[in-house]
Amino acid sequence: MTKLKAILVGIGLLIMLVLGSFGLGSVRGREKAEAKADKQRTDDNAVATKAVAERRVEATKEASNVQQTVNRMPDDDVDRELRENFTRKTRSN
Repeated sequence: MTKLKAILVGIGLLIMLVLGSFGLGSVRGREKAEAKADKQRTDDNAVATKAVAERRVEATKEASNVQQTVNRMPDDDVDRELRENFTRKTRSN
């Protein structure tokens, strides 16, 4: 009877060891996945920040170009351009 108990305890320990290794592997896999997701979020944020900065630089350049163009134009031409091209659209309800 004691041999049978020893064998059953050994089998039980073996099963617990296998289940423990699966659990440990799962924890490690989850940690790796979380680290990978964090890195991906960081990379995405960096790309988005760069894109915003590039758009801001482009908008600043365009605003500077418009300002230079307006500065070189006679006042009458500026007034005419504003009246023709930059009037507010009327809302239709």
